[in-house]
Amino acid sequence: MIKTQIIKEGRKSVAVILDYQEYMRLKEVEQDKSDYYSALEVKRKNKKWVSHNDLKKTLEL
Repeated sequence: MIKTQIIKEGRKSVAVILDYQEYMRLKEVEQDKSDYYSALEVKRKNKKWVSHNDLKKTLEL
């Protein structure tokens, strides 16, 4: 595993080197967060809800 490194210009951080597995984990966390907020937005906007059983009947499942 590669140790995370921060590259600086003077005192300002400008880049990070990190392990690819850690990068992929962080991307997954970001996607999960995005999905969560998207679901909250849909729930907030949608005032008419249908039960799961009613939806299955409508879709003939």
